Amino acid sequence: MKKADHTAYVDMIREQAKRMMDKGEKEKALAFFDSAYQVIDDPGIGDEIRKYSFKGQDYYPKTRDNYKGIAWLDSIFLILSTEELNKKYIREYSTALFQKGDLLFNIKRYNDAYQFYYRGKIIAQTIMDPCAVSEYTYRLGMVSYKQAKYSEAINNFKQCFEDAAYCIKDFRNFASRQELLANIALSYSKYNMTDSSLNYSNKALAFLREEGKKFPDRKDYIEMAQAVVYGNQAGEYYKKGDTLSAEKLLKRSIATNRKKGFDIPDSQISMIKLGELYIEKRRFNETHEITEQLRASLDSSDNLYAEIGLNKLNWKYYDKIGKPELAYISLQQYMFLKDSLDRENKKLVSADVNREFQSIEQQYNYTLLSKENDLKKNYLYVTLLFSLMALAILLLLLQNWKSSKLNVAALTNLNKQITFQNKQLEQTLDDLRQSNKDKDRILKVVAHDLRNPLGAISSISSLLLEEVDFSEEHMEFAKLMKTSSLHSIEMINDLLAANFNYRPEEMKKDVVDMRVLLHECVEQLKFKADEKDQKVNLEIGADVLVLADKEKIWRVLSNLIVNAIKFSRPGSAIYVKLVERDHKMELSVEDQGIGIPDELKDKIFDAFTDAKRRGTSGEQPFGLGLSISKQIIEAHGGKIWFESDMDKGTTFYVELPAAEEKSAFAISSSLTI
Repeated sequence: MKKADHTAYVDMIREQAKRMMDKGEKEKALAFFDSAYQVIDDPGIGDEIRKYSFKGQDYYPKTRDNYKGIAWLDSIFLILSTEELNKKYIREYSTALFQKGDLLFNIKRYNDAYQFYYRGKIIAQTIMDPCAVSEYTYRLGMVSYKQAKYSEAINNFKQCFEDAAYCIKDFRNFASRQELLANIALSYSKYNMTDSSLNYSNKALAFLREEGKKFPDRKDYIEMAQAVVYGNQAGEYYKKGDTLSAEKLLKRSIATNRKKGFDIPDSQISMIKLGELYIEKRRFNETHEITEQLRASLDSSDNLYAEIGLNKLNWKYYDKIGKPELAYISLQQYMFLKDSLDRENKKLVSADVNREFQSIEQQYNYTLLSKENDLKKNYLYVTLLFSLMALAILLLLLQNWKSSKLNVAALTNLNKQITFQNKQLEQTLDDLRQSNKDKDRILKVVAHDLRNPLGAISSISSLLLEEVDFSEEHMEFAKLMKTSSLHSIEMINDLLAANFNYRPEEMKKDVVDMRVLLHECVEQLKFKADEKDQKVNLEIGADVLVLADKEKIWRVLSNLIVNAIKFSRPGSAIYVKLVERDHKMELSVEDQGIGIPDELKDKIFDAFTDAKRRGTSGEQPFGLGLSISKQIIEAHGGKIWFESDMDKGTTFYVELPAAEEKSAFAISSSLTI
C-alpha cells in the first residue's frame, strides 16, 4: 500500500523554518524543521522529497556548505530511481536537477552544472509547463550576468518573469519575481542604460509594495528586499549626478540591511558606495566613519567583495589626506585581493555556456537517433534512387523541350519565305504551332506533377540530415539527394514560368503606373535581400505611365532585381532608379556584385545559355530569366541592355515608350527597403 503525502503540513513547517533563517536563526530553523517533521507517523515519498529539498536547497546553501547540499539532493534522485516514481514526481525531479546545478555552479564545477541544467530543461519542456521552463531561463540569465553578457541576461530575466506568472502564487514565487525585476535593473545598469535601470527598480519597489500585502507575516523579507533595491538605485542617481538622492538612498539601505538576520553583505556594498561618494565630495571625516563601520561589519561577516572595496576606499582616503605610506599598503592589499578574485572568476568568464548546452544537446540527440539509424538508412537508399530517376526524367523532358523550340524557330523562318506563295502551307504551319502549344501544355502538366514528389524528397532528405547521425558516405548520399531534388524543383519552376513565344499581339496592354508597380515589386522581394543582409534602394524620379502588359512587365522587374540580389555580396546595396527621358521610361537596376566576364556578355540573353554562374551564396542558375525578359521588353517596343565591370558590379537598363495618358500628379521620392 502506498504511503500518503502530507504536502500541506511539510510545506508549512518548511516555510516557517525559512522565516527563521531569514532572521539569521539558521541552527534554530534546522532544529525546528527536524522536530516538526518527526511528528509525521508515516511520511510519504513526497514528504521525503520536500525534506531533502529543504536541506539541499534552503538550509545548507545558506550555511555555504554546498557539498552537504549536494548530498541531500542526491537522496532525491535515489528515491526517484524508478520510472514510475520519476513520472509521478516529475516536477520535483526537474526542480532537484536545477537545484543541484546551482550548487555545482557555486563550487565552480561549471561543466557538471550545465549538464544538470540541460537535463532539467528537457524535463520541463516535456511537461510543457512555463513555470518549470522559467527555472531554466532564470539560470541562463544568471550565467549570462556573471559572464558580463548583460543584453542576454536582460532577455532571459524578462522571459523568466513572464513564465513565472504561470507558477503558484505563493511566497517563493513572489520573492522570485521581485528578484527578477531587480536583476533586470542591475543588468541595465551594467549596460549603462541608467533610465531603464531606474524604471525597472521602481517596478521592483512597486511590486514589493503591492504584492507584498499578501504576505503580512514576511515584512522583514520585504523590507530587506526594498533596501537592496534602494542601494542599487543610489548607484544610478550617482551616475546622473544626483548625489543627494544617492546619499539618502544608501543611508536608508544600510540602516535596514545591517540589522541582524538581514542582508549584511548588501549593506557592506552600500557602505562602499557611500564611502566613494564622501571621497568625491571631500568629506573625509565621514569617509573615515563609514570605513570604520565597514571594518567592524567585516569582522563579524566575511565578504570578499566588501573587503576589496574597503581596501580601495582606504587607498583613496589616505591618498587624499596626504598619507602615502598607508595609501600604498591599502593599494597593495586591494590589488592582491582583486587579483585573487579575478583568477577565481576567470574560468566562469571564459566559459561559453551556449557552446556547452549545444554540445550536451548534440550528445542527447545522438543517443536518441542512433536507435533509429538502420531503418532510416533503408529509407535513404530508396529515396536517393527515386530522386535520381526523377532527375533523369526531368533532364530528358528539358532536352525534348529545347528540341521543340528549335523546330518552331525553323518552321517560323520557313513560313516567312513561302507564306505569300502557298496559303495551304500557311494552314499547315498554324496546325504545327497548335501542336507545339499542346506539347508545351503537356510538358508543363508533367513538370507540375513532378514537383510534389520532388518536394517530398527534399523534405524527407532534410529531415534525415537533421535527425540521423550517418556515416560520412551516407551523409554524402543524403546531401546529394537533397541538392538534386532542390535543383530539380527550381528547374521545374522555371519550366512552368517559361513561354519563349512573346509577341506584340499577345500582350494584354493597359496603362500601367510604373511607380506603383516598381514599389510593389521591391516590397515583395525585400525578404530575399534580407536573407543576405542587403539593402535595396529605390529612387523614383518621375511618375511614368506606360502602355504595357502589367503581368509581363512585373516578371521583367522581378528577374532583374532577383539577379541583382543573387550576384551581389552579402551586406551590399542595390540601387533601383526610375526616370523619364524624351517621352520614354528608363529603369536601371545597379548592383555591386561580381560583374559579368567579357567572354559571357554576348550570351546572357540567350535561352538555355551556358553563360551561367552560381550566386554569391551558391544560388543555382538556369539561364532562362534574362532571355524571357528580353523577349517581353522587345514585344513592347522597348529595349534592354547592361553595363558591367568584373568584381565591381552590373547595371541593367530597360527602356519603354511612355504612354500618352498622364496621371493627375507627379511624384519624386526615394526609399530604402
